[in-house]
This record gives sequence, structure tokens and C-alpha cells, in this order.
Amino acid sequence: MKETISKLHKNRLFTLLVWLIMTFIAIIVAPNVTDTLQSYSQPTYSQSSQPAQAQQLRKDWGYGLGQASTVNVVYNNPKGKITPQQQTKIDTALNKLKQHQSFYSIKKIVTLNTNVAGQQQLLSKDGSTQIATLDIDAKSNTLRVLTNELVNEVKVSGLQSYITSPEIVRDVNNEKTAQVTNIVLITLFAVSILIVGIYFRSLLAPLISFITLFASFVVSFSLSTILAKHFGFAYNQYVPLEIGIATVVIGTIWNVYIYRKLRSVLALQREARYATKQTIDDLRFPITVVGSALALIFACCGFINYDQLQSLWTLGVTYVVLMLATLTLNAVFLAALGESLFWPSNAPLTAMKSHFWTQATEFSLWQPIASFMVVLYLTLPFIYFYHTSLNYSPMTNVTQTNQAVKGAHVLQAHFSEGKATPITIYLKNNQPLDNEKYLQHLDQLTSKLQHTKGVSAAYSLTQPSGMPIEKYYVSNQLQSIGLNAKQATGQLSQASTGIQTSGSNLNLSTLKQQVKDMQQLVKKSNQIVEDSSSLASQVNSVAANASVSVQQGASRRVRLYQQKINELNQSLQSVSAGISQLNAEGSVIQNYGQNSANNLQSYSQQISQVQKQLKQVSGQVHSSTDQLNNIYDYLNGLQKSGAANVYYITKAQLADTDFLQTMLNYTSQDKKITTIQVVLKNAPSSKNNVQQVKTLEDQVNLQLRGTPLSADKVAFSGEPVTQAINQSKYSHHFVTLLAIVIIGILATVFIVSRSILQPLYWTVAFVMSAATGFQLTYLTMHYVTGTNQFDWQVPMLAVSILTAIAAWQIIALGLSFRYTELSLLEWIRPTMASYGKIVRYILLVVIALAIGLTFGASFAMIETA
Repeated sequence: MKETISKLHKNRLFTLLVWLIMTFIAIIVAPNVTDTLQSYSQPTYSQSSQPAQAQQLRKDWGYGLGQASTVNVVYNNPKGKITPQQQTKIDTALNKLKQHQSFYSIKKIVTLNTNVAGQQQLLSKDGSTQIATLDIDAKSNTLRVLTNELVNEVKVSGLQSYITSPEIVRDVNNEKTAQVTNIVLITLFAVSILIVGIYFRSLLAPLISFITLFASFVVSFSLSTILAKHFGFAYNQYVPLEIGIATVVIGTIWNVYIYRKLRSVLALQREARYATKQTIDDLRFPITVVGSALALIFACCGFINYDQLQSLWTLGVTYVVLMLATLTLNAVFLAALGESLFWPSNAPLTAMKSHFWTQATEFSLWQPIASFMVVLYLTLPFIYFYHTSLNYSPMTNVTQTNQAVKGAHVLQAHFSEGKATPITIYLKNNQPLDNEKYLQHLDQLTSKLQHTKGVSAAYSLTQPSGMPIEKYYVSNQLQSIGLNAKQATGQLSQASTGIQTSGSNLNLSTLKQQVKDMQQLVKKSNQIVEDSSSLASQVNSVAANASVSVQQGASRRVRLYQQKINELNQSLQSVSAGISQLNAEGSVIQNYGQNSANNLQSYSQQISQVQKQLKQVSGQVHSSTDQLNNIYDYLNGLQKSGAANVYYITKAQLADTDFLQTMLNYTSQDKKITTIQVVLKNAPSSKNNVQQVKTLEDQVNLQLRGTPLSADKVAFSGEPVTQAINQSKYSHHFVTLLAIVIIGILATVFIVSRSILQPLYWTVAFVMSAATGFQLTYLTMHYVTGTNQFDWQVPMLAVSILTAIAAWQIIALGLSFRYTELSLLEWIRPTMASYGKIVRYILLVVIALAIGLTFGASFAMIETA
């Protein structure tokens, strides 16, 4: 048994067995690339971030909507306004959808019929586009599956229908990324096989190279996914692609070097096992140094406080696995095959002379200043005018034929550009929001947001249509009180006329009727007093939020108004009492007149007394009429003033059906949480999106300060907020990534070369060339495809590739510089000429693999290439 194990170990078969087991386990354990990307399709944020806080408030919403996703059903009539017949078809389709709510995991449906007060939010101004919102809780099915099912369910003949939302568009982008990843990975491995096969004119060499790289990729991908899943490490949708690119690019370069070295050794040492040992011994140190340096650099990225850049830790794992696979797995096949590795071509490789790099080196040594000026002339303009704008939208790489993307474009065309990507502001109060105390300030906040720069509309509990509802404002209620006062004035005038007539011609039936009229006037007066008291409280509430001068003016006018109302009420009470007394005395007089002529004298005296009282009552009525006219004029002026533009909802209005429906749409189950939906004028753009979101946050905080809502918990969510966070963090932490990469490479080269200035020059030259390449790519994409912005993932992908190439090139120079016994000038000439060959090999690999990146038909991959 020991002899068998020793033999296996001696022939490196033990290593092969270990790799076979690891690869087999990795294939079984590793999930499908598409499924993996779908699991990480939506961005993740820390618990202190705005989207995370908004999600927490959403969980407390109630009605079973805590985990629901909101999607829009968009109906569009390309020929014009939606007709009544088409509207009937839409209602039928939505009613049918309501009947199958549980099947599609729909928790809530909001349509024009269930949001009457907010119809302008759901219907475009031209009447050609209509929206219905669905809250879907995808428990058993994914959002992607439910969306595909709903697309067919909501179709209406004669109309274009779409299911869209920012979350769906992001998932579509992720699905596209998964397709591109699969295509690009297959293409990269195919290109790697072609490179090795063409270079060595062999069939077995590319096969062995593929086996090594594939095993490394599968193990790296599986290990990274397991760590991310079970330990919560950062992971994003580009990780599989980053692992594949790193494996293929550096792995292919390392394999080419190993196979070239083996071929040169076999020319002197024909025994395969010893030639393999010598080859691995010669290349183990540079491969180990470069692989370890890259692993350490990208492992440090795991400490960056941004998950998109933090996910680069996976490359640290990748380079460790790749380094082990290249040095161990290759050795198994090299020792077993020997010269057969290069079958059918066994001719030794001829040394390729690099005339260009030799002449360039000679010229640089002959005229160093001129060479330096040429380099500056070629690179400095691009570096000085460096400009690269990034696009953070998930719609960058998706196809425009996708139904969700087309639906988003329809919303942008018929509402506003920001309609497809609204911002939702959550406010959580300690008490229910169903009273005037909180609703007034919520309305003021909504109005303020509507007038904020860059905002197209704002919808809230008090303004569900994005416009004030007149019946909930003091001005509307003042108008009602004024009309009552005007009506009372007219009735008093009639009463005055009737009293004058009664004074000249005493008529008991007429007096009785006037008593009834005056009683009605008293009741109306009491109503005016009550309305006035309510009005006074409203005006005082307004004055409390106004300036000092406005407060004093409002208080004085309210006291004067209340005094006049009280005087009017007292006068009317006196009039009523006088007429009642008059009626009673008239009845007595009539009885006396009928029963006895002896009472005629008394009757005459009482008639005179009644006439005097009628004259007195007539004067009081005239006075009351004048007071009512003054009150009416005052109310009319107050109604036209700014003090009347205050939201005030009565208890009766709070119980109104329309308001209760609005409460259901805009407040949580306990009525303590509400939302304000803000629609921007423009789609999110990296030029102003961060500032726009910050402006809204500052506006909300400023408006709530000093109000009963000041202690509310506020959170923002939506695609603009997501993009703003990505942009802010990416811009801030990308500098950290560059610092880690540059410092890591410099530190490694300093240690390896035992020099400082030379490695510093090499690194600066590489950074200058990389910046020039970025700018050239930007200009090329701008003039060829009209693309003005890179996808925001492109710099990260490019840095991961360039870091690996820079490490291999610069560290190789550092090793050569360390072990040379020649002087600097004597070392530079042959080293640079040889370095030209290395660059040529690397360029061959990089260009071929860059072509492979374009096969995914993705702008991000094309830009990276």
C-alpha cells in the first residue's frame, strides 16, 4: 500500500486525483451562473442607508404588503386617447386579474376606479396612457416568473400593454448580464484554446491548458459562492465574469510561459519528468510572487466599505486557486506527456526578434529627453483632458425590445421622464395621521416638494392627484360661511319690511309668521357663531405659523369679527323676544276686543305700546343687517387673503368615502406610516442625480422642522436614490481601490527588486498608459457608437484586468533587475528588447480575449474590451 501511494505521489497522480475530486465537488455544489446572478440581482445596502430604512418601514406597513414589490401595468393607445370601449376592456381585464389575485400573489390592485381622487397620477394628460399598480408578494415564484405570466394576462386588444417597474428593469438587466456572462465565458475559453493551439501548433497543449483553466475557474467560482452564501461576503452580478476573465487572461499567459520553458528545457533534457521539474522550479518563484501579490491586493479590497468594490475579494481566492492549478495540475500532464504535449508539431520554437523594441530602446538610450517628450506628447493630452462620465442606470445594457424597457419608455414619453423611476418618501409618526393636526403639515410638505427644482409632481395623502383638493381648505369653508351670512342679511331685510307693515296694520297671523322667521334667523345666527368659532381656531392656527405682524393682524381681525358676531346674536335674540311678546299681547288684545267693548281703551293703549316696540325692533333689525353686511365683506376679504390657503379637514370630511379610499392607498394599516411619491422631470443622470436627491432630503428635513411631524422617521427609496448611493460610494471608494492596487504593486516590486526609483518609474508609466487607454476608449465609443458614458461597472472590470497584467509585467522586470549582475545601462538594452517580446505575447492574449468580450453584444463588455 505504501509503495502504491509512493508511486502515485512520485508520478503526481495523487495531485491529479485531488484536483479531480475538488472539481467534481465544485461542479455539484456550484449553482447555475444564471441562478446565482438572479440571487444577487438587486443591490444590497447597510442597515443605516436610506433604502434599507425604507424597506424596514415597508415591512411595518401591514395589509400583507411588507414583502411586496410594486409593479405598473401600463396601457397605451398609440392612435390617441383611450376610447370608452377600450376603457371597458381594460376594466374587464383588471377585474379578471382581481379574481385570480391569489394565483399571481397579488396583494393589492390600484386602478382609476379605486383611486378616484388620484386619477391624474394614473392617467396621462393626453389620455392615451393609463396605469394600474399591483403589489406582488412573490413568495413561491420569482418576480421574473410572475412578470412573464402577467404579461399575457393583462393584454387588451387594440392597446399596447406592459408590466414594468424599476425592479423589473433591473432584473432584466441582470438576466442580460447572465446571458452575456455565459456567452463571454465560453468565448474566452475558446479563444484561449485557439491562442495556445496556434502559438504551439499543437492539439494537446490547448487541451491541457483548457483542463487547467477550467478546473481553476470551477473551483474558484464554487468556493467564492459558498463563502458569500454562508458567511455573507459581498457578491455582485459581475463576479462570475471577473473570475472567468482573471482565470483565462493570467492563466493563459502563465501556461504559455510554462509550455515555452518546457520546450526549451526538453531540447537539452529529453526525460519528461526531470524537464517538468526543472521548468516548474524555474517558474515557481515568479508565478508565486505575482499570484500572491494579486491575491493579497484583492483580498484587501474586502475591507472597502462598498459591496460592489468589496466583491473583488473573490479575485483574491481566484488567483490563489489559479496559482496552485498552474503549478500542480500542469505538472501532472507535462510529466506524463513530455514532448507529446506539442504533437503534432515537435519542431523547437525559434526565437522571435523584436526589431521595433530593440530600436526603440536604442533611441531612448541615445536621446532620452527626446524619447521622454515623445511619450509626453502621446499621453499628456489624453491625461490632461481626461473625462470619463459613467452611467449608473440598469437600462444601459438591456435590449430596447424588452417589454419592461418599452413600458418604461412609454411612461417617460406620456408623463415625464422621471415617471418610470419615482422616489418614494416614507414618513412614520408616533400617532395616527388621520387628523387635521398632522395632515395640515403633510400638505404643506407636499406643496413645497411640488415647487422644488427638478420635480414634476408629488402625490400624497392630502394631494393624491398632485394638486390641492379645494374642499379641504379654509378658503372653501369661508365661502360657505359667507353665503350663509348673505342669506341671513336678505332674510333680515324681509323681516324689517314685514315689521314696518305690522306697525301700521297689526295682523296677528303675520306676527306669528314673523316669529317663526326670527326663530329661524336665531338658529342661523347660532350656526354662524359656531362656524365663526371654528374659523377663529383655523386662523389662529395659521397665525401660529406666520410672522409676528401677521399674527397680530389676524388676532385683531378675529376678535373684531367675533365681537360683531356676538352683538348680532344678542340683537337677534332681542328681536325674537320682542316679536314673541308682541304676538302674546296681540292675542290678549284680540280676546279683549271680542269679549268686551269696555276694554277698547286698554286695547288702544296696548296698540300704541306695540307700535313703539315694533319701531324699536325695526331699528334693531336694521342694525343687524348692517352688521351682517360688514361681516360678509370681512369674510370675503379674508377668503381672498393668503391666510385662507390652509389645509383644514373637518371630522365629517375625514369620514367621507373619497378620503377613506385615499387613506387606504397612502397610509399603513395602523395609519402611522404614509408615503409621498415624487416624480422628477428628468430620468436619473450621473450629472445631477446626487444633488437632486440631496436637495429633496434637505427640503423634507427643513420643512418638517418645528412641526408636529419633526420627530417622524423619514426614509427615501427608489431608483434615483439607489443610483445616487452607487454614484456617491463608487466615486469615493474607487480612489481607495486604485490606492490599494498601486500601493500593493509598488510594495511587491520594492521588496522583490530591492529598489525604489526604477519600480516607481515603471508603475507611473503603466498608470499613464492606462489613463491614455481609457480616454482613447471613451473617444472611440463616443464617435463610433455615440455613447457618451461608460457603464459604471467598466472601470472596475478594467482595473481588475489591468492590475493582473501590470503585476506580471512590472514584477517580472523587478525580478530581472534584482538578479542581474550587469550595470543599469547594460541591463536595460537586452531587458527592454526581451520585454518587448513579453509585451507582444501579452498583447496577443489580451487582444484575442478582448475580441471574445464583444461576443456578448453588451456595451459594458465592448467598453471593457
